[in-house]
Amino acid sequence: MSDALASPTCEPQSAVSIRDLLRRFVQAYWLRPENAFWMTLRSMVLADVPLERPSIDVLCGDGVFTFLHLGGIFAPDFDVFQAAGHLDQVTNLHADMFDHDVEGWLPGLVSPPRDVVNCGVDGKAALLSKAGKLGLYEELIEHDANLPLPPAAESFRTVYCNAAYWVENVDAFLRELRRIVRPGGRVILHVKLDSMREYTLASLPSLLSDRALDIIGRGRLDCWSSLTDRRTWEARFAAAGLEVERCTPFVTSAHARIWDVGLRPIAPMLVRMANALTPDTRSAIKRDWVDLFCELLDPLCRFDFADDHSREEPAELQYVLTPAR
Repeated sequence: MSDALASPTCEPQSAVSIRDLLRRFVQAYWLRPENAFWMTLRSMVLADVPLERPSIDVLCGDGVFTFLHLGGIFAPDFDVFQAAGHLDQVTNLHADMFDHDVEGWLPGLVSPPRDVVNCGVDGKAALLSKAGKLGLYEELIEHDANLPLPPAAESFRTVYCNAAYWVENVDAFLRELRRIVRPGGRVILHVKLDSMREYTLASLPSLLSDRALDIIGRGRLDCWSSLTDRRTWEARFAAAGLEVERCTPFVTSAHARIWDVGLRPIAPMLVRMANALTPDTRSAIKRDWVDLFCELLDPLCRFDFADDHSREEPAELQYVLTPAR
């Protein structure tokens, strides 16, 4: 196992700009504030590594995370729930409310990101349709990540992915990331560890009913098919021809436990309610909501949050990888 553990510095961001960053993520994800602070941490640690072009965002989803990370600004009234759907199928059928697009819907863009990404890849057409409205990606490709990636070998200087643990055929996927990165380039991965299982209420089955755990979890652990420990992740990287340049933990066990439930169980009802409000009422409620959650979540936006009281494994790591010589 590599000893290349690093501490995040986030030198490009001041304390004030981190608060601004948190606010932008909370505004976009206000009905799931627990996701907003996780993405803020992810953006903070990613700030340590430039996304040099040509670049590819693999499993880019709707592109909102990368847009905000690269300094793009949405109008305060914008949020990802305005174009959500399948809300009656989320609780019982574990539908993805974001895998839905609304014809004619456009995000409110105030400022573009400071850079563009050359290519974005995802398997869901609705998410790519949304990503295409951000002015972020030069090219978008719909593609199943379990199959060989379309780009030619050595196409990119930066290969970024924050969802490798979702891919079933992960060993072949990592070999594909190695194939498309240029010599001297970097593969940047955000990966969850299987310690996550111990940081959810699913680790306490004797205390909650199966139905309660299903409502809370909505099948997420089953979707994380490649979740494993750090040693196994690094063995996978080595087998794919990737060397660890740096490994940075950035989500603690305390972060993960706070995130575990959040507003997930009631999110479909919250979205229905919010989307039924008049624009003025929605804006007024959202403004107060965002102010409150920014105040609550600001202390959590530290990589060492509660870490000094725990020897537990982190929940998520950032790996900076280079092609093996």
